[in-house]
Amino acid sequence: MMDDPELRELFSDPADREVIDLLYTSRPAAPPLDPHFRSYLRAKLMAQARETLAAPTRRRWFQLGPLGMAPAMAAVAAGFIIVLGVEAYLHVQPAASPPVAADIHAIDQKRDVATAEPIQIPFSGPVDKTAVEESIVMQPATSFTKHWDGQTLVITPAHPLAPSTTYKVTLQPKAVPPSQPAATAPPVQRPVVVHFLTAPAPVPPVVPPSFKSGSITYGYDNRIPDSSRLSNPTWTPDGQLLVTRPADPPSPAASTSASAGPTATPAATGSASTNVWLMSTQGTLIRNLAPGGSYPSVAPSGGLFADWSEISDHATLEVRDLQGNVQAAAVATISSRPDRAAVWLGPSRLAYLSEGLLKVVDLHGTLIATPAIKVTGAMSASRAGLQLAMVTDAGPVVMDLSTMNTTVLPAGATGFSWSPNGQLAFSIGRVAGSDLYTGVDPKSARKVAGSAAGETWSDLNWSPDSASILLASHSGSGADSHVRLLLVNADGSAPTGFGSNQRDYANPLWSPRGDLVLFSRPDEAGGISLWTAKATVGQPSAADNAESQALAEVDKFMQARIKGDLSGAQAELDAAAQQAYKNGASSLLSPGAQFARYYPVSVQLAGPNKFLIGARLFIARNNVETSFFEEQLTVVLQDQRYLMDAVTATPTVPLGHGPNVVSVEVRQNGSTQQILVRFDSDLKPETVSADTILVKDNQGSPVKTRVSFDPDGHLVTLDVKLKTGTYSMVVTTGVADINGTQVAQAYTTPLVIGG
Repeated sequence: MMDDPELRELFSDPADREVIDLLYTSRPAAPPLDPHFRSYLRAKLMAQARETLAAPTRRRWFQLGPLGMAPAMAAVAAGFIIVLGVEAYLHVQPAASPPVAADIHAIDQKRDVATAEPIQIPFSGPVDKTAVEESIVMQPATSFTKHWDGQTLVITPAHPLAPSTTYKVTLQPKAVPPSQPAATAPPVQRPVVVHFLTAPAPVPPVVPPSFKSGSITYGYDNRIPDSSRLSNPTWTPDGQLLVTRPADPPSPAASTSASAGPTATPAATGSASTNVWLMSTQGTLIRNLAPGGSYPSVAPSGGLFADWSEISDHATLEVRDLQGNVQAAAVATISSRPDRAAVWLGPSRLAYLSEGLLKVVDLHGTLIATPAIKVTGAMSASRAGLQLAMVTDAGPVVMDLSTMNTTVLPAGATGFSWSPNGQLAFSIGRVAGSDLYTGVDPKSARKVAGSAAGETWSDLNWSPDSASILLASHSGSGADSHVRLLLVNADGSAPTGFGSNQRDYANPLWSPRGDLVLFSRPDEAGGISLWTAKATVGQPSAADNAESQALAEVDKFMQARIKGDLSGAQAELDAAAQQAYKNGASSLLSPGAQFARYYPVSVQLAGPNKFLIGARLFIARNNVETSFFEEQLTVVLQDQRYLMDAVTATPTVPLGHGPNVVSVEVRQNGSTQQILVRFDSDLKPETVSADTILVKDNQGSPVKTRVSFDPDGHLVTLDVKLKTGTYSMVVTTGVADINGTQVAQAYTTPLVIGG
């Protein structure tokens, strides 16, 4: 069916065009009408549409009509269904083959799509794959790659999608032309439109959980499929994995991968033995980041990783971003096969070994002078990149990278692990077991714990909050040997078993958020497989329990409104809130439209037994979300039950008009605060600054902030120092997505500090 440019021009509003798209994708009857009647009917309907839309004060469709349309517009739309039916009859005559259909039932209207999983759309027959790829549009604006798995189109977002967000994917199938000329033209394919909702993110607790050994609840093990082929796993900052995987043998029928951006990584020349892949925690291979690469290591900040690429008789060290784009090529070269990953020294230097000797290089490939040190064992750097612990031919040492001086560690020290706050942990083996040492300064490192007789400790890994150390504990030998995970507090107290005593655990690594532990385990075939263990961290505090109760009442309130239950919604309001809704602070029910869903955007402790909860309500038309608005609800404990006490509401924001804020989180960081602002779109980095996203005091004056941007998480972080009181965070219309579309209207949310 041919698109109608005049119709598109007439209905330029995105909300109107959504309905036009629905009309195009409908299946009207094909009446056998005279072609001249079609021209006459179309001219009459276009004239009527112009008269209807020429009114100076046009009403939104969601305000009138049972289907979300004004009566006049509904009549015009009904007429256009007839027109489209005529078009279908005139353009879709019997052809050489039936239209190729896209099977979207597995993804369309799904409401819990994982944010890090690819979008797969199978087709019933051959299509022009290049034409389909070129037609893909994804909203909110998202950069992505695409490839074909047989007749299945696989769309892989460059970054994990935003949680609690409805995405729309549109593409235009085009059948492959028949090999022999047909008597009639091939059928014109209808556009494929897919809507899906991503899974919600957990609401952050009011009090950050502690990773102390007694606060971890073990959930379950999950084996990563086909992981016996994977090695050198490491976490990315957003909770995905980088792994080394053997290259698949080339196939003449193999499909090629195409990218939506101009900076895609080309396929490696020659026959690469391994590749570095980005992988989800479910085991889905997302993107081949480094063809021919191995031993990836992720930078502590900046979204970069380093890998070794072997070429003939030498190997080069390359630095790439997490889309696979080379940022620094051949920063170092060695004449042998690498046996370990390079170690990041902060965001801009790397340590590696060349013929066993320590080398340090910056991202421009400039070697930095270091003492001649032969490294014979483990090597690990502090998070800030100022200290490097290593086992040398002269014994274990820590090098100060600002002075290049070394400090000798106790003999036998190995298994180095640096905590986020700069503490060093290591173990020392003894005849009967192992000793655990910790210290902020290598000179002050002291023994904090020791294993039982016949038990050895290894594979140390600090928790995300530096409160405890996770390690592998080995006991027994032969058929009676056992390996389990053990969690020990930083002071050596309360060693607690993590997981089953009958399982083998090795190389445990906490995920960045601490919700998963990655480890390896021998499999049935004699290989090594990767597993993740689910962990629930921390016992709920009194404030967390209160937050849960307040959120539960907000959920009852919102669900009643979504169902149109006025009395149920009013039951969640105290007298002040009921009066606020009566006075027009917001609308309890949606007049002439549908509240489709809601989710909490922010939760802040505003005082004893008092919370400020930002909730976003979505308005739908014909089951398609078209706009949203946000309410700031003050929720107060009254007679042992939380009730809505006050409300303010933002103007309605149409969807599809630019990037939107998804969530706002306030974190106390010592005497300062971090404001975490997450968006639904990939943003232009140059539009994110202290001028476009800012914090204001209660007088409306800007407060000094430091702004950083993480494109992989659509996350803007504001570092600021605020006194107790109420402030506001403002996202201006200067912020734009990757397509250059700016925020439709400024977004403002209150910040409560010191409640």
